[in-house]
Amino acid sequence: MPTELHLALQQHYAGPDGEIEVRLDGFKADVIVDGVIYEIQTASFSSIRRKLEKLVDKYEVVLVHPIAAQKVIAHVDPQSGAEIRSRRSPRRGGPADVYKELPYLAGLLGRPGLSLELVMTVQREVRCDDGKGSWRAGGVSVVARELIEVLGVRRFAAPADYLGLLPSGLGGPFTVSELAQAAGTGRFLAGKAAYALRHIGALEQVGKRGNAYLYSPVAGPG
Repeated sequence: MPTELHLALQQHYAGPDGEIEVRLDGFKADVIVDGVIYEIQTASFSSIRRKLEKLVDKYEVVLVHPIAAQKVIAHVDPQSGAEIRSRRSPRRGGPADVYKELPYLAGLLGRPGLSLELVMTVQREVRCDDGKGSWRAGGVSVVARELIEVLGVRRFAAPADYLGLLPSGLGGPFTVSELAQAAGTGRFLAGKAAYALRHIGALEQVGKRGNAYLYSPVAGPG
């Protein structure tokens, strides 16, 4: 079932002239505007690969993925649903938040006809201490994610565009550890990004430093 965040982004992208939930080649396209399909993916990319593979052969497709640049966390009463308290999360999301999803579409992103658009948003996350959440969350469930504001978008189409997912100031050939330090992520996520960007065609392996592989942007033609 579409979430509040998903529905709000559908309306945002459709605007006054777009179509929503359009049956197309055995699938349901989230939004179509001027012949371009916008697929809103608020969850993992693992579940949308097959759909994208089929659609991109015939249509121009933009995969839209929201990132919470800012987040308000609200807690509601499990009985009444009334808001108990809210606070602004100190965490600030950024492009590196998509690193963990990129490998699911490695070899597909960067192809003609498919773009990735990251939507930087302010979101409201509603939590409920209903005992149904994971043990890591102490049983607290996330019952809703709502869109408060769209702050901006970043689109990636050609392989070279995806170099924009790398942190600024990352000089020369770099290792996964150096990417992790520059991006402020763990080495595991940085490794996923390096793997995906290499398969997208944005990075190439150019040797080793000790036991670590070195990565560098793929040189353009000429």
